[in-house]
Amino acid sequence: MVAPPANLRCSSETWRIENAARGGGPSITGTQQFVMSPAGRWRAQASFHLIEDDDYLEARGFMAGLDGQAGTFLIGPTDYRGQPWNADPLTGALITPRVQERSFRSDPAYLANADTTALLDFRASGAVALNATSMAISRFKGGALKRGQYFSFGNRLHIITEVPGGDDGTRAVVNVNFRPWTRAAYAAGAFLDFYAPRCLMRLSQDETGRVDMTTSPLSSLSLDLVEAL
Repeated sequence: MVAPPANLRCSSETWRIENAARGGGPSITGTQQFVMSPAGRWRAQASFHLIEDDDYLEARGFMAGLDGQAGTFLIGPTDYRGQPWNADPLTGALITPRVQERSFRSDPAYLANADTTALLDFRASGAVALNATSMAISRFKGGALKRGQYFSFGNRLHIITEVPGGDDGTRAVVNVNFRPWTRAAYAAGAFLDFYAPRCLMRLSQDETGRVDMTTSPLSSLSLDLVEAL
């Protein structure tokens, strides 16, 4: 597994699950049948700004080290809006990673205080079977769970599709439905990463990852990825 550049600055990204359904052509009456499976595979396109000299070096070395589609690496969505962040007990403002970073620069004690850290702690309430699409989650630290939030089990990415009964952020255990189904079985207490969810990915084709150099101070790294199964 190859380590991606440490300081990627994402400018745009698209994450989706593909191969979740198949259908035949419409019948003479216009009806059409589909077969659905929760075993879809993640697909992603992302672009990253390259600004500093070290950014170019890191990007070139990373792409060369992948050996095309053979190389795998961990990467995840960078858009953290809507994740179950902690709320500041005084102001009620959400403590996102960016807020935590600013606070830490002004006073390192922010990170050590349980009330002002952005770190989250969610775990599986019980054993989770292979090919599961629902589970109970124990909340030890974090905000409300909502449809559309990403999380990862180890190196596999999932997205919440439903929270039966809802969640106001105070319940100790929350039931959720998610996609795609689990790629492995997990024991009770297994950690769910909502803070920085990641997925094991590879290039979709050898030529779908490139470093675009320009004569301006701003160049880019473009990636077209599929989940490495």
